[in-house]
Amino acid sequence: MTTPVLNDASSIETWCVDFISNTLNLSKSKIDPTVAVDRFGLDSATAVSLIMELEETLNVELAPELLFEYPTLRSLSQHLASRLSSKQVA
Repeated sequence: MTTPVLNDASSIETWCVDFISNTLNLSKSKIDPTVAVDRFGLDSATAVSLIMELEETLNVELAPELLFEYPTLRSLSQHLASRLSSKQVA
């Protein structure tokens, strides 16, 4: 299985939607990336799992409370894309 290339906000957001869809058994069409993730029934264990999977996939260290600062998949994806962009420049 190949690891997807996640280097922009759109691809990160798509990956997050897929993760939520698969983990919570929700249709992708039901997942609005502009709505807070807790509205999808995401509990703390699943939130930590999302962050851990993102850490591994993006090869960056992330704080477990990141979803409190960036509560929507869109805001989280934009933040992560910005971090990745500055990491590549640094």
